[in-house]
Amino acid sequence: MSAPLDGTGASYWGQIPNLDGSTPATIDNKAMPVWEGALVWPYRVITYPLRLLSTGVGASIEFFNESPVISQVGNLFGPRRGPFGVLMQFQAGGLSGLGGGFTAEHGSFFGASNRFRLAASTTDNGTHRVRLGLRFPSVLRGEVDFGAGYRRRPNARYFGLGPETAEGLESYYEQELLWTGISYRKGIGANLFLHGDALFSSIGTDSPDLDDDEDDLPIETRFTGALPPGFGMSSSGITIGASLTHLTVTETGRPTRGGSRRLRATYFAGTGADNSTFWTYRMDVQQFLQTWYPYHVLALRAHASWIDQVGTTPVPFQRLMTNDDPDLMRGFEDFRWRDKGMVVLSAEYRWPLWVMNHPDALGLDIYLHSDVGQVFSDLDQINRDNLTFSWGAGIRMLSAGGFVFRIEHSRSNEDAVWRLRGDQIFQFARGGFYHGRDPVPAR
Repeated sequence: MSAPLDGTGASYWGQIPNLDGSTPATIDNKAMPVWEGALVWPYRVITYPLRLLSTGVGASIEFFNESPVISQVGNLFGPRRGPFGVLMQFQAGGLSGLGGGFTAEHGSFFGASNRFRLAASTTDNGTHRVRLGLRFPSVLRGEVDFGAGYRRRPNARYFGLGPETAEGLESYYEQELLWTGISYRKGIGANLFLHGDALFSSIGTDSPDLDDDEDDLPIETRFTGALPPGFGMSSSGITIGASLTHLTVTETGRPTRGGSRRLRATYFAGTGADNSTFWTYRMDVQQFLQTWYPYHVLALRAHASWIDQVGTTPVPFQRLMTNDDPDLMRGFEDFRWRDKGMVVLSAEYRWPLWVMNHPDALGLDIYLHSDVGQVFSDLDQINRDNLTFSWGAGIRMLSAGGFVFRIEHSRSNEDAVWRLRGDQIFQFARGGFYHGRDPVPAR
């Protein structure tokens, strides 16, 4: 006996009543409006290869997940449980070359609320970096950070000063930075923080140790008779700074809303052979906007810095603004541009490439990015002819603890740059001295 075609009769769950006294609903599947199709279909066509890539990556990781590979990777790059943890790091691309290191952190260092952090890294071209950080609560209900660091770069680059320097003026020098400082941070309102710090830093420059490549010239050869102020000496001095920050985003993994706004001013007074004095002013604004799909996020950042010289002694060139972490112009190698001022606008459009189980778990995000900006010594130099533009794409790896690393390819009219890093230009080491963020130039 066949079942009635009107949807009534016996079923696995019991007798289905007839439609008497019921109001049936008809699903009306309306056609897509023309304006919506004009937006949606180009998007679907453009992103179709990326959706195929996402499907392939997801299937591959699901396959590895059935073996111990994923858990072993998580143990290697994820923080350990308990008060003490070690995080392995590696990097490639840019001037630093290929290398790696570690970050060790203790969450109850001789006290329930005290934190200790030690990080070290090295690369194949002789770039070495060591950072030490301590954080503990103060009697004034704020946080006190202590930090110290050392960084050697054997192949820092110099092209001259200003936005009109030619790519063919590339030269090299060795740079060595040593610093130690203490800071105090206190909340003064809803999401509003006041930050004060004192820093001693010494940054020296010297001749580079170059390979036998006739195209790689030391700064003394390329700029004979026109060496920048500060070369061959160690610029040492005390910096006093203050910042006001409005912070409405806390996570570093997949923030979908909120942002940060930061104003900062510092005063530097040289010691010893360095008798330069100057003010540095900085503004940094970041905002995260969720688009029409969940976890599809537009990340925006704008920052501007200006060094105001006091007196007649010029600012040492190693303390001028330059495109270095976190103020990258990602289609150019580090140190391509240098001057007293700098302004950059950055944008990233991010969306999940693959996520394990839920958005806060291990996963990969893909993103498109672009940077527009330039250095300057006068506001008239910020114009269409001087502005640089770069673009590219990358993949971010995320864990339950937040951001892990990024693989990025960027292009400009001068160069194409690959980077593999354990940090990002957004939300870059918000902890300041505790995270070992290099404080020269003042950012």
